[in-house]
Amino acid sequence: MAVAGATPQAVSVEVPKQMSTASERPKWGSRGQFIMVLMGYAIGLGNIWRFPYMCGKYGGGAFMLAYLFSLFCIAAPLFVCETVLGHKFQLGPVGTFTNMYAPWAGIAYVCVIMTCVILTYYQALLGWAVIYFVQSFASRLPWHPEECGGCTTGDYFGKTVLNAASFGDEGGWDVQGQLFLALMAVWFVTWLALVGGKNVLGKIAYFTVLFPVFLLIIIFFKAVTLDGAGEGVSYYLTPDMSHLTKANTWSAAASQILFSLSPAMGTAIAMSSYHEKSYDKLLQDNLIIICCNSAFSMFGGFAVFSIVGYLAEQRGLPVEEVASAGTGLAFDVFAEVLTLFPGGSSPFFSVCFFFMLLLLGLDSAFAFVETLQTYVIDFIQHKRPDLEITPKMHVMIVTALAGCLFLIGTVYTTRVGSNLLDIADHFCPTYCLL
Repeated sequence: MAVAGATPQAVSVEVPKQMSTASERPKWGSRGQFIMVLMGYAIGLGNIWRFPYMCGKYGGGAFMLAYLFSLFCIAAPLFVCETVLGHKFQLGPVGTFTNMYAPWAGIAYVCVIMTCVILTYYQALLGWAVIYFVQSFASRLPWHPEECGGCTTGDYFGKTVLNAASFGDEGGWDVQGQLFLALMAVWFVTWLALVGGKNVLGKIAYFTVLFPVFLLIIIFFKAVTLDGAGEGVSYYLTPDMSHLTKANTWSAAASQILFSLSPAMGTAIAMSSYHEKSYDKLLQDNLIIICCNSAFSMFGGFAVFSIVGYLAEQRGLPVEEVASAGTGLAFDVFAEVLTLFPGGSSPFFSVCFFFMLLLLGLDSAFAFVETLQTYVIDFIQHKRPDLEITPKMHVMIVTALAGCLFLIGTVYTTRVGSNLLDIADHFCPTYCLL
């Protein structure tokens, strides 16, 4: 009996000792850094690219109603819950779930897989934006019909930028040079932002979060003055109630807000674990992040659908047909509209638009990689509680993560890469997160 009684005592002493490294974790330099990093994580490429595409596909305002319902009933409570758990246990996702109930640690590792899948194709999308951003500095946009031999922006995107092929086509798995270099550039910028640690990342986030808002405002005021903008906004705000009876609409709405706030990815747990234990403004921070994320999507929707309405009028097509252009919405529909801006302003607004996409995407990528780094560091400290994570080791971990994920992501730089991206984007956020 004495031996049996001694076992719990030994465990109760050993576990705090293992977790003592949590108190030595790096901390945020300020409240603003935490808010900006998590806001940048939530406000990403999907707010401008994926949200309007889903609205166009699932009945405009009807999708927005389903989106708001999913926000308040699913995503927001989960997001708040995760930040509270991370702050309470002062550990990453694996340590947090292990402390709650040891067998739940497997949930955290599922999050790792999802993060890796999403991050690899997300960076590939940013690579497309890099190509368009660089090409926007020309005196006339290269995808203008007069510059590309009368081709459409869809042809330019599919044939010139992606050199896309179908599965089974000869050479479909050939890596495309410019896509490979663009992906490498995106990963280099991501690596550069993360090697400096939490405080450097927090300071960078002020620019990468706030400047896109400024750029979106510029684009918004230009977009609402275009012919047909009213029709686009009307479609955006008017719900097609028949879509609310379809399961796909609710599934897409839930996946969109989960994709944006990403409460099941472990990032909210990881980022909030770097707060001081005594921090007491977590709820207010959550409300700011959640509200700003959805407000950005909805405000961006006005700019996007103003542009879509203008293009629909130019093409003589219904708004819903133009709005449901798939993942190429930014690189086909928007690219075409940019060529139609009068007075030689096309390159300026093209630079603004694609730079905004880049900054929005990089914010989320920074947080994704930082989350994976937290997994690695917590695993090392769990196995070696006495081991100090030095700045040199921190750089090695970031470099190893960026290098491995870059190599995995090269599959999206092949000619069939865009098809693989569509498959990954459909199944991973929609079904895995749900």
